Amino acid sequence: METIADTAAFFGKEIITDERLREREKGLADNNVEMYKKRWADHNYHEDGGESIEMVQQRNMEALKEILSSNRNKNIVIGTHGTALSSILNYYDNSFGFKDFFRIISWLPYIVELDFEGNKLTGKQEHCHIKKGV
Repeated sequence: METIADTAAFFGKEIITDERLREREKGLADNNVEMYKKRWADHNYHEDGGESIEMVQQRNMEALKEILSSNRNKNIVIGTHGTALSSILNYYDNSFGFKDFFRIISWLPYIVELDFEGNKLTGKQEHCHIKKGV
């Protein structure tokens, strides 16, 4: 919410939250490159107490489809986290994987425009990214 708060305030728009667009529950394992690779190699893999990429994708797509359905022919902004956004991008393009995920989590913020006709993705354009400092 913090990422889009200034923009929403500038345009006088309310921020509506949807818990389904939250970040992946990581479980007991650390987030590190090897774990990222393991999760993206097997979308059903998850640590004890955590969610798989598949689980994240299912809840994110349920939310996105509802949002698209109730906002036809409108421009909307959705703010979310790296795994959540990556699971959505992977849903529409199954070649989107670990390398793509790892690339966008190295940027803050990452702004991508997605165009839809109904629930069908018709366009994708990256607009802004700033590589995180070391």
